[in-house]
Amino acid sequence: MPEDSLFHWVKREKRLLFWLSVCIIAVLLVYLTRALEREMARAEEAMFRTVVAEMNSMLIVKTAEYIAKNRKHEVKNFVNHNPMEWMERTPMNYSGSIEGDYTYVAPGHWFFSSDEKAIVYRVIHTDLINIAGTDKPEYIGYRVVLDYFDDNQNGRYDETGERLVGLKLQPLQHYQWFAIDSKITQ
Repeated sequence: MPEDSLFHWVKREKRLLFWLSVCIIAVLLVYLTRALEREMARAEEAMFRTVVAEMNSMLIVKTAEYIAKNRKHEVKNFVNHNPMEWMERTPMNYSGSIEGDYTYVAPGHWFFSSDEKAIVYRVIHTDLINIAGTDKPEYIGYRVVLDYFDDNQNGRYDETGERLVGLKLQPLQHYQWFAIDSKITQ
């Protein structure tokens, strides 16, 4: 085999190896990007669930505080209030109380809608959540409501005949996250 043809074959093989390496790296980058997006969606869901749990815990403490002071009858005055006001430290992604149009709130942030009297979260990864019962599919809302035993099944709290448990967060729509566990529905 002449030296020129051997040199030409080696140059061609180097180009082939280069382009094969580029293709392998591109495939790995696509896979890595998808895995990173999935992990970021899982982190978002975990942070969301943590804040909801913190607010529910705070509502339990608020109720216990009023029961301890023998002022249980005043707990009903906190319905539809902003639960973030009672937290010792609000989350870093809390944007405050907003009146009117809140479409400018950044995804991944909590805010209190003064119009709806609800604490609302704007979802970042909308493709990994199913939100039903709303015309705004990227917002999950909660409202502070009374938790009580509705003995007469009339749908409202009657102070005289029903036992008050306390305050709780009630979701305004049904939603299902797909990032961590697709079987859990709120």
